[in-house]
Amino acid sequence: MISNILLILGGILILLGSIGMLNQKDLYTRIQFAGIADTVGTFTVLIGFALKYQDEIFRFLIISILILLIGPVLSHAIAHSAAQNKVKVRDND
Repeated sequence: MISNILLILGGILILLGSIGMLNQKDLYTRIQFAGIADTVGTFTVLIGFALKYQDEIFRFLIISILILLIGPVLSHAIAHSAAQNKVKVRDND
């Protein structure tokens, strides 16, 4: 029961984050939406799978920890590369 709720909640978080990312105007805000939505949504889905398939819980927990560590680092690397290439931040109109 809880695992199904977590799976649905994770899917909703990923969907809302993707919609929010498309509505933003500049690259840096899009990176923030994508990074947070993907990390939290995927983590929630993996915890739901870990609770649903408890014989594979160790694999799901290892993947969850890797996503929690790698997601923010990738967002930072993309933003750092954009800053190095002088991508401008747009003003909100």
